[in-house]
Amino acid sequence: MHLELVENEISGLVKPGDPGLAVGVYADGSALRTTATGMACVEFGVPIDARTRFDIASSSKQFTAACVLLLARDGALSLDDDVRTHVPELALDVPVTLRQCLQHTGGLPEWYALQAVTGVPLAEMTEERLLRMLAGIRATTFPPGTDFSYSNTGYILSAVVISRVTGKSLAAFARERIFAPLGMDDSVFRDDAVAALPRLAYGYANADGEPRRADTQESAVGDGGLATSVSELAAWFGFLADGRVLGADLRDALLERAVLADGTVLPYAFGIYHTDVAGRPAYAHAGGMQGYLCNLIYLPGPGFGVAVLSNQTAIDPVRLTDRLARVLLGEPPTAEPTPAGEPMPVPAGHWHDPAGDDTITIGESTDGTIELVVGDMPVTFTPRADGRWHGTGDADGVWLAREDDRLLLGSRSPARRPVAYVPCDPPGTEPLPDGVYLSEELGVLATVRDGELSVGMELRLPVGPAPAGTWRAGPFTLRPDHGDLLISGGGLRRMRFTGQPEDTRPVGIPR
Repeated sequence: MHLELVENEISGLVKPGDPGLAVGVYADGSALRTTATGMACVEFGVPIDARTRFDIASSSKQFTAACVLLLARDGALSLDDDVRTHVPELALDVPVTLRQCLQHTGGLPEWYALQAVTGVPLAEMTEERLLRMLAGIRATTFPPGTDFSYSNTGYILSAVVISRVTGKSLAAFARERIFAPLGMDDSVFRDDAVAALPRLAYGYANADGEPRRADTQESAVGDGGLATSVSELAAWFGFLADGRVLGADLRDALLERAVLADGTVLPYAFGIYHTDVAGRPAYAHAGGMQGYLCNLIYLPGPGFGVAVLSNQTAIDPVRLTDRLARVLLGEPPTAEPTPAGEPMPVPAGHWHDPAGDDTITIGESTDGTIELVVGDMPVTFTPRADGRWHGTGDADGVWLAREDDRLLLGSRSPARRPVAYVPCDPPGTEPLPDGVYLSEELGVLATVRDGELSVGMELRLPVGPAPAGTWRAGPFTLRPDHGDLLISGGGLRRMRFTGQPEDTRPVGIPR
């Protein structure tokens, strides 16, 4: 294993004075190599080192899942418990199990989308406030157990369950049962985002040029919120290798893949998904939040892991971990797909996702490329030798494929299932009629007036016609339904807002 090549791969990735990243390579519970580049604090010129802590965002999910699995092993709960058993204030119409919460098969609406439509500021989002927002949700986006839709909501509810069962916060329980036994004393769930945390790298958004501060704001954790360092993660990779300290049974349970009601086995397990690198099985999970991106990956065959933690958004940690793993395996880097001789035919026209109510428009193929439009955002796709069209620019990593009379839109992440689109009618010409609508689940009003959608305390979006008898407002699809308004997008599927008298005052304040 040529560890010195790790330095070569990351040298030159970060300009002097910019935010950067830290990399760890692990085997047998030890860090074989750690390296860092860039600034933890650009303003004061504080460099990143192996002990710099980063918010690892959704990579935190495997630690939350391990806490729930520990409680299941203790007999304090069952993975098949209805989440309402432990959180009785939830108004869900159907049972959603803890297993479904942790494996994204419960159909729970995405809380970030709910936050957007209520307008509750992320900076004021605590677990208690978020639970009050979630408590009124009745409808799931699909019958639990029948589909997969990545939703942070299930992990927030799992953190609440841990608190209800143990009488301790997720941060306290994880510290006692996960981090202390593993010797990860520097790792902590940040359930108070304004509290000072020594050696925490500030977050920066720099994908478009100069770095701008973009720190984590919310104090609700479980779906994310773990702060840790590349030096700390060695013990966790040792646990992923053979279950040391915490138990092989816990490790095996963490890696158990989700199975849908129809028998479909998914790549997602419990906060970890199954993937591969150069044909070798691997376990991984990426994370991204405001000014932080990361990826953790472990290859059980050769027995090593790689972590990339960053406080900037200009470098893709998934691509970087793949490249580093290939270097350590002695494999050539992933070759860029060569252009196909003949592009796969994709008919121009309008396409509709019947499940999620999203729509896309495909333009005529020109110069060997096609243009895909979501809302009013055009993205160029080019053909590759794998028979698919691949996105460019901001859509890098997204692919489009033809399957009979459907189009499949997917991504390189195995944790995300492709979305199937069918042909549909083009956009109409009429504006969406004015109206006032109430979400009884969230306690907020949506108002459509003069071509603008207003929802909650601060969401204001222009509305325009879209395909399949819908209208679009920013990332959301709007569909009139017998006097009501259905809103989809961002993890919501046809959330119903009930029609109200025209003179209803839009207060926009959630309960």
